[in-house]
Amino acid sequence: MEKTKIFLSNALIDLLEEKTFDSIKVVEICDKAMVHKTTFYNHFEDKYELLNYSLLRIHKEIIDKAIKNEGIIEYYLSIAKCYIKYIKDNPKLFKSIISDGDNNVELRMFHKLYVKDIEAAINKNKLYDVPSNYVANFYVDGVFSLISEWFITGMKEDESTILSYIEKLIKKEV
Repeated sequence: MEKTKIFLSNALIDLLEEKTFDSIKVVEICDKAMVHKTTFYNHFEDKYELLNYSLLRIHKEIIDKAIKNEGIIEYYLSIAKCYIKYIKDNPKLFKSIISDGDNNVELRMFHKLYVKDIEAAINKNKLYDVPSNYVANFYVDGVFSLISEWFITGMKEDESTILSYIEKLIKKEV
């Protein structure tokens, strides 16, 4: 059962490297995964639920590599570092994700997952007099914008330079 979900997830990710999410049809996902359409619907309600499952898998892979026992800034930078590495290792997928225009479902889902993790860390450390959801969104938006700009301009700087920019910007704020 989980194996089929993973096949479908991998098929979707492969297709996302070739085209936008909106242009992908369930039948294409099934064909790529070599799974019948009925089987798809036994596991997922629609392609959005599959996308959520797929992005959760990627996010979990990224978060599992992040340093968790440090302070909030170190944790935040560790997650950013893991995301940057993932983007660098999967440029076609990220290009598809950021080029989906106003309907950027994939990027919004990644954003939501990242915010959730940062918000939990903020709540744990009780650092701000501002609600944690606002703080987390503020910082995550900044990091996503910086990483997107880095990607769009050709990833000219190395990963450590981008992380140093993020760290300098965060430390100015905290």
